[in-house]
Amino acid sequence: MNKRLLARAGALLGAAVLSAGLVVAVGAPAQAASLGDVTLSQTSGTVTDTPIFASATTAKCPTGYGENANLRIGRPGGPYSNLAVALGGGGYDQNPITINPNRSFSTAIGGAPAAGEWWIVVECYSLTEGRHVDEFRTSIQVTGNTWRVPVAEDTTTSLAVSPASPVSQGTEVTLTATVSPATATGTVEFRRGASSLGTATVSGGKAVLATTALPVGTFSLSAAFTPADATAYKPSASGATSFQVTAAAGAITAPVEIIADVAPGAFSLVVANPTASLTGGTVGGTAAGKLPAVTVTDLRGTNVGWDLTGQLEDFTLGANTIANSNLTWTPSAAKTSGSGAVTAGAAADLGDTRTLCSANSGASAGVFTCGADLNLTIPDNVPPGEYSATLTLTLA
Repeated sequence: MNKRLLARAGALLGAAVLSAGLVVAVGAPAQAASLGDVTLSQTSGTVTDTPIFASATTAKCPTGYGENANLRIGRPGGPYSNLAVALGGGGYDQNPITINPNRSFSTAIGGAPAAGEWWIVVECYSLTEGRHVDEFRTSIQVTGNTWRVPVAEDTTTSLAVSPASPVSQGTEVTLTATVSPATATGTVEFRRGASSLGTATVSGGKAVLATTALPVGTFSLSAAFTPADATAYKPSASGATSFQVTAAAGAITAPVEIIADVAPGAFSLVVANPTASLTGGTVGGTAAGKLPAVTVTDLRGTNVGWDLTGQLEDFTLGANTIANSNLTWTPSAAKTSGSGAVTAGAAADLGDTRTLCSANSGASAGVFTCGADLNLTIPDNVPPGEYSATLTLTLA
């Protein structure tokens, strides 16, 4: 049975509002998503260490799925192999979980692991419903006989320019970027103001670009490092170096002022898919689904920040209700483009107005996507049927 989540978006007094109907339906389990991180007692080791690490900790399991918990390892998406004896006895949906593995990586999978990405997961189980469709997970990278949690190392980039300023137009100028640590590989983009002069590959901690194309004037030169492996190193940029180029001897110059009239761009909220459902719902159980991806565009030019919040009505079926606080969401957010940054809201029930995502003042310009995993706890004393509620998202 196909159930709909209908959405409409508009702009009112500088705020965008999205109203959506949420309908509980019974259907096939959703594809596994992340319930959160698995925090390991160490961030690296060898594949033969026994145990692989001392402990793994997660937040509590989803409500109703606290009968058992299991620590496993495998390629992204599975299949997974056990790293520990499964926890039993219940109560794992009441408090954070700690599991102590009892074997090595290679023992768990029956041989040496291949290089690349692997997942360490914690699964949660219900006595009646079995394994929860989603899982806690943390990615690790295997290289040779070692594994590590991919925590990127900080880098620094500095710029040297030769010859020293000022120079005559047409003089060859050499820009040398030094990247530390010297083991970092990648490319450096050299810039004149916001314009790119070109890129060069980092070798032995240095990247070099020579140019004779600098125009007459005084401007800023800078260098920006992009790592080849973003899981190993973080990007960095040099400070600005002021540089002057003078006209060649005998040249005649004339200034021309160029004026650009820049109008403000969009401030909007758009839902990507108007159809969604919560599936797997049974009396006394849970229903799960995803909020359709929402795109926030802030090209106003003010960079004043924004908040996208949600307010949910109670679910109703005739005179029967399920309280709005029974629905919880775990927000997610990502930047599509622009200079700003977006932050996902905290996981919470929707018994009150909650933040889906936000951008701070001074860093809110760009295009962003926000979404959420949804989980509805269904009381054991409500009649079965189709319950619906309206969720209103407000961007301001």
